[in-house]
Amino acid sequence: MFDADDLLDLHPRRKFEQMLVTRCAAGDPFALMLVNLDHFKTVAAQHGANVADLLLFEVTARLRQRLSPRNVIMRCGDSQFAVLVPCLEDIENATQLASSLIERVEASMTVSGIRFRLTASVGISLFPRHGKDWKALLLSADTAAYDARTQGRGRISVSIPTVR
Repeated sequence: MFDADDLLDLHPRRKFEQMLVTRCAAGDPFALMLVNLDHFKTVAAQHGANVADLLLFEVTARLRQRLSPRNVIMRCGDSQFAVLVPCLEDIENATQLASSLIERVEASMTVSGIRFRLTASVGISLFPRHGKDWKALLLSADTAAYDARTQGRGRISVSIPTVR
């Protein structure tokens, strides 16, 4: 089995975490988004690991199409991606970007002759509003992602402001 970073040519987790540390230390605003593919485990179980990997390739390509080169993307779980968006400090623009990511993931795709229509849920946290360090920010984004999934999937949830 491939390491997630090798499989999808994404930043390794340690490098991504270091980028978060550096961004927080610089004090410049940014957004952290966690994009969860809804019910992906079921799709992988039904169609096998090879098809699941091909779907992940396609989803990664689609996310990259919606992101600028200065945005950083990492796979942080079987069906979860983290996206760091520099200089994004307002909820409205973050929500618009998240909506465009969901829209791109939800567009029909054909892999190995099988047509799929995935959905995604996104949790958003903004630095420094939702966390003063990378761990608090990641926890805030994860909590928001969980809230998005429990609201019915295919949703966006923004972290509640806190001082962590």
